[in-house]
This record gives sequence, C-alpha cells and structure tokens, in this order.
Amino acid sequence: MTTLKRPELKPATLTAVLTMALVGTLFLFAPAPRPTLAQGLDLDVIFNCAADGPIGEQTPERCLASRDVLLNNCTACHTFVPIVKAQKPAELWDSTLEVHRTRVPQLSDEQYEELRLFLKAHFNDVQPAPTLPPELEALGTGLPF
Repeated sequence: MTTLKRPELKPATLTAVLTMALVGTLFLFAPAPRPTLAQGLDLDVIFNCAADGPIGEQTPERCLASRDVLLNNCTACHTFVPIVKAQKPAELWDSTLEVHRTRVPQLSDEQYEELRLFLKAHFNDVQPAPTLPPELEALGTGLPF
C-alpha cells in the first residue's frame, strides 16, 4: 500500500494564501458603496427619477432605466455634462437625438424613445439646470453633442 505525501507549503505560498483570504474577508464585511454617489456627486439629484420628480410621461422605473441607458451609452463618446446642461426645448432634443440615433445601434427603438422622453422631461428650457462641481462644469463647456 502506497501512502500519499502531502506537499509542503513554502512560507511564501502560505503567506500569499493567507493574504488573499484576509483581503477576501475584508470585502465581505466592507460597507457596500452607494452606486449613485461618485466623488460627492449625487446622481439621484441630477437624474431625479422620484415619483414627484420631473419624469414626464415615464414611471420612476422607466426613468431609472433611461438614466442607465444614458450613462452606459451616451457617455461612451462624451461626459454627461453637456447633456444635463443643454436645457433644450423639446424640438431641439428631437433634432439632437435624430443625429445621434446611428451612433447607438445597440439600443432598441423602444429604449431610444424612452431616452427621448427622459431628456425632454429632465433637461428642458423649463427645468433649472443642475448644479455641478466646477471641475465637471468645465468638462461640458463648448462641447457639441
């Protein structure tokens, strides 16, 4: 009968394994970050999807989905700053979105229409433009979109 020998762990290997276990444990107990708060910027204020917010024809859930479409697609080419500072009347949003449609072919027509409703309700010539930190304000200055 043959007995199997357990391989010896070298001190460096043991240290690495224990370090990884410790780091993994710390992640389990670390408080979860608030996903809409980035560097002191509250996206829930800028993109207000509360039931009493400027959601127009959308439900809060549809509004949040549109916000995600904007943040996950539009920001591939530019920051969100020129969008939220545009304050365009409805017909100008239509013109802007018409030009941009071919730039996001991965979006369904329904998603694009929801984005249109979202932008018209939030960033129009009636709603006040959101206040942003000066560093972000500088990102949107003079950028066409």
